Amino acid sequence: MKKFGKGLCFALAAGMIFPATACGEGDGLTLKFFSWGNETEVELTRELVNKFNQTNEDGITVEFTPIPSGDYEVKIDNALRGRSAPDVFIAGDGEIKPWIEKGGIAELDELAANSDKIVLEDMWQEGVNRYRYDIPSRRGGMGKLYGIMRDYSPTVIFYNKTAFEQVGVECISLTEEQSIQTYGTAEAFFEKEGTYYFNNQIAMDWEQTLQLSQMLTSNTDAPVRNNLSPTKYGMYVINWFCFGWSVGGDCLEWIDDDSLATGGKYEVSLFDEGKNYIVNEGNTVTVNGTEYAAGEIVSYQDKGALTADDKAKCTELPSQLEAMQYFVDLSVKHKVSPKPDVTASSSNYGLFSSQQCAMLIDSRYAVGIFRKTIADEGERDGFDWDVAPLPKHKDGIAAGHSGSLAYCIAEKSEKKEAAWKFIEYMAGAEGQTKFSEAGFTIPNTMSLSNSDTFLQPGKKPANSQIFVDAAYYQRTGDWGYLPSKSWINEWATDLNSAVLKGTMTLQQLKADRLTSTQEIVDNYYGALQ
Repeated sequence: MKKFGKGLCFALAAGMIFPATACGEGDGLTLKFFSWGNETEVELTRELVNKFNQTNEDGITVEFTPIPSGDYEVKIDNALRGRSAPDVFIAGDGEIKPWIEKGGIAELDELAANSDKIVLEDMWQEGVNRYRYDIPSRRGGMGKLYGIMRDYSPTVIFYNKTAFEQVGVECISLTEEQSIQTYGTAEAFFEKEGTYYFNNQIAMDWEQTLQLSQMLTSNTDAPVRNNLSPTKYGMYVINWFCFGWSVGGDCLEWIDDDSLATGGKYEVSLFDEGKNYIVNEGNTVTVNGTEYAAGEIVSYQDKGALTADDKAKCTELPSQLEAMQYFVDLSVKHKVSPKPDVTASSSNYGLFSSQQCAMLIDSRYAVGIFRKTIADEGERDGFDWDVAPLPKHKDGIAAGHSGSLAYCIAEKSEKKEAAWKFIEYMAGAEGQTKFSEAGFTIPNTMSLSNSDTFLQPGKKPANSQIFVDAAYYQRTGDWGYLPSKSWINEWATDLNSAVLKGTMTLQQLKADRLTSTQEIVDNYYGALQ
């Protein structure tokens, strides 16, 4: 193909509809590789595939087919069931389980164990476990390995530093020890001698989050607002995860039961009104044979068995339902976060980049978008921006969700060894370094994530270390719990519309949807009993 010249190769590499092999060579096996992503991600993937085609010594040629994200799940599902399955494809932590159950994805444990380029122990273990699945019990995080994580995309607070300064909030970046030495406090948002300070290395609690959001809200419907704020909304919060998980709540909880073939069952806990408990410093608590150390939250299954003496060694935390109410109140009661009618007409990225909201909870993926869409301060419509940790309850734990993607091999592929060599390249040092330099997700290994290759001193956001810190504790969202998402759809539609509009309360949602949601979960597992 070299005879066509560099001009044609450049045109093919830049296009979206031609296979990446147009500029590569390969006298041996040809692999089909399907993926998705935005323009930057596709260009980067194409560049890596081209380089693999040109440099691998095994005669392997990879044909790369990018698929629009809106069509991806359906097309992969059809391809895995038909005769046109790719050899290698990308799967997200929310899509992989049904493909595993249908027998569409090959197990990778043996290939990984014999590889010197993919070392699972060096990767983010929570990310690795997202692609493990135990088919008999239908539980994720255990069992066989079906994907090699490509990346992590933790969530943080993106904040408009220019807007903060315009309402009299000085932004600082200090460790807790440095802040205590300088200001006498380790708070994330505080006032000292008439000046407000925001420290982007420390997580705000719920009260601080609301107070700062009100200072940055000029929405005339808000009961507490700042008419001088350049932003209409102080914060746009998309998901409840960081609030519920911070106090030990969740929307689905596993209950052990040895009498069941699966060893237990899931219980819908989204509307749980029972208080949660975290063990105080200097104490341990043992419940049902499980010992909880200081700083650990007693599990959903065990908290009901806490004695009065046990509770005396703990601090009481809000319930999951109270955490949900805080999330809802930001939009409905305090009106510092936009309601669904506003968010429906503008993306979360657009609300932040157009300076409608001063803070946005979103993932590392947004960095690549904001680097392109937000002009520098001083330019037209430009402003300075950075990132900070997610909020957490004052007595709770750091919590939040992250996205992730993995490389998978189709079970129908007859070229699994060649496919694995390609995965070793893409998920190994060379491919990961290239993705790190692009900056839109963090790498799959902790060492590369903590290096300047990813942190990129001198580029926005200046506080990129926060993404790495978040990766140590964040986990998949509810979409990654079960192969079927029907149990989520049963309540999430009303939550994200009627409840956040204020036309339905959480108690009404509980009354309308709890039983039906539990029935969906029970029916899903019923066939296994």
